[in-house]
Amino acid sequence: MKMDRRTLLLRSSGAIASAIASPYVIGAARAASNELVFAGFGGDYQAGQAKAFFEPFEKETGIKVIQTTGVDLAKLQAQVKSDSLEWDVLSLPDRLRYTAVHDGLLMPLDYGVIDAKKIMPQLVTEYAVGGVTIPMLLTYSTKDFSPDKAPRTWADFWNVEGLPGQRGMYNGAVYTLEFALIADGVPKDKLYPLDVDRAFKSLDKIKSKLVWWSQMSQPGPLLKSGEVKVTPWVRSISFMLAGEPIGISYEGAALTLEAWVVPKGTKKAANAMKFINFALQPKNQAELTKYIAYGPTHADAMQFVDAKVKPYLSSNPENAAKGFLLSGDYWGPNLAKLTERWNEWQLK
Repeated sequence: MKMDRRTLLLRSSGAIASAIASPYVIGAARAASNELVFAGFGGDYQAGQAKAFFEPFEKETGIKVIQTTGVDLAKLQAQVKSDSLEWDVLSLPDRLRYTAVHDGLLMPLDYGVIDAKKIMPQLVTEYAVGGVTIPMLLTYSTKDFSPDKAPRTWADFWNVEGLPGQRGMYNGAVYTLEFALIADGVPKDKLYPLDVDRAFKSLDKIKSKLVWWSQMSQPGPLLKSGEVKVTPWVRSISFMLAGEPIGISYEGAALTLEAWVVPKGTKKAANAMKFINFALQPKNQAELTKYIAYGPTHADAMQFVDAKVKPYLSSNPENAAKGFLLSGDYWGPNLAKLTERWNEWQLK
């Protein structure tokens, strides 16, 4: 099915939003030794990072964090290869971490400065340390589904006849292929390596019923307007806690980590290591949950999280047990070719 005009508009609006220039002049930051440049993904997430990490870090250390957006491995590679680093620290999704390490774009972390003893062990590696876990959850409108009839599984999501209501779906291979396989009966612990042909056949069954979105900010307005009744989404917990009429299910949720990394060759490595250590502290990780409901990775952080938020986080073992960990080791070497196949499938 070719993408309709509204889908194209959704994609275009997201692209325009992500292209808004940062208010900071990065070039001017390079001369000061008491600064470092953080590159992130913008939106509510980065606004929360500023409140939880950047502002208190500057207050404690005197080191100012200059913010920008537009994380992209091609940009990072160009900076590293030209020895002209604009970024000093990044928060990198695990699916990009693999390629960044493979291509030699990151420097080893200094665990003499960074205390990672109580970070989830599987999230501590030579070049990256997990800062948050992020759940992509089945999210539905409570205005359209009562609790006893709400979709709870990806099989329910695919059941468009038995549980009618417009579906939204992320327009990308990551997450979506996994959900398609789970809906088709693949156990969540047997997903990788992905049976890509089976996943696309599963998606073919509901392709004509889907409204596609491409930016993580889009599902909120779509749900609020009633254009979609159910969709996967990473920000649903924060919106639900803010009083929006939405519900969630952790069944088959994709749990992904985002890690702190330092670009190879930055002259601000010492500041970057100090910052990462600061951001990993349990009270600081808990502070982030006030602004966006992503899971802390420090073993002691949950005790500082608001009791109203704690039951919904992906760090809660009961929630984590219902989902699966998105494999950065799979997506790293396969992202480009599967994105190409995804784009071809969308145009059919």
